[in-house]
Amino acid sequence: MDRKIIFLIIGFILLFEYQYIYLPNRKKIRNLENLLLKKEKEYEEFIILCEKYKKVESEEKKSYLKTVSEKFSFFSYLNDLIDSVSLRTNVNNIKILNKEELQNYNLEKIQLEINNISIEQLISLLNKIEKTNGIYVTQFEMKRDKNKPYFLNISMTISCLKQKL
Repeated sequence: MDRKIIFLIIGFILLFEYQYIYLPNRKKIRNLENLLLKKEKEYEEFIILCEKYKKVESEEKKSYLKTVSEKFSFFSYLNDLIDSVSLRTNVNNIKILNKEELQNYNLEKIQLEINNISIEQLISLLNKIEKTNGIYVTQFEMKRDKNKPYFLNISMTISCLKQKL
């Protein structure tokens, strides 16, 4: 009788350890292995993107500073840009900042505040700015809207570099 009780207790302990110790830890290990594989793939993508960035950066260093013509209207460009991305109703404030005179350049700046903008609109806006020669984003701040978490509030300074005659 004592042997049967001892075997039952040992069997119960083994079953308990298997059910409540071994199985949960095996699941955790499997999840960690999957996470590790995912992170390794992300790291490989990151390395590839870093190499692409280094190539683009070295090509850009070879090119000279891009400017706009002296007759370029920065404010008109900004209005056209806002209309092309359909942000007229989202623009909260446009403030024209003082011009700065550098050695061979004039630097015009406009501060722009945009509320309740979607990420798609922001990407489109920044993409159009990036593709325009001589226009640069010199200050950028982005916050989520507390009432509408899928929209962003943007504050940025866009600069225009004009070459002096």
